Amino acid sequence: MSDGGLHTRIAELLDTVIDPCSAAAGAPAGLVDMGLIRSLEVDERAGGAAVRVVVRVTHPSCFMAPLFLAQVQNLLAELPEVAAVDATLDTGFNWTPADMSDGYRERLARHRAATGMGHQPPAHAAASTTRP
Repeated sequence: MSDGGLHTRIAELLDTVIDPCSAAAGAPAGLVDMGLIRSLEVDERAGGAAVRVVVRVTHPSCFMAPLFLAQVQNLLAELPEVAAVDATLDTGFNWTPADMSDGYRERLARHRAATGMGHQPPAHAAASTTRP
């Protein structure tokens, strides 16, 4: 699709994979809204698209990476117009709360204000901004 429709559909599908830390914070968010998709490339070909997704986690000790990769692989492999999926992990560990989508940051701020949590990031987000 030259209009980017497949790319958009894939991004929407990736956003259905919920980050459990966001759910624990009371404001569930998908991989895209959390800023956990480092890159998404869709190479549309006659025999089906080749999709390359680079996933990252919020903190080096996050144990969700294998599950995220498996979910991405399985979801995208089910799309009939996708012939190949390459899902890899970015081990740079440079995620910060600023990587979250504007919409999710606003929703999280509203949730925190409503629950009295203030503007404190979840423990994993605070730890991820501190580098040796």
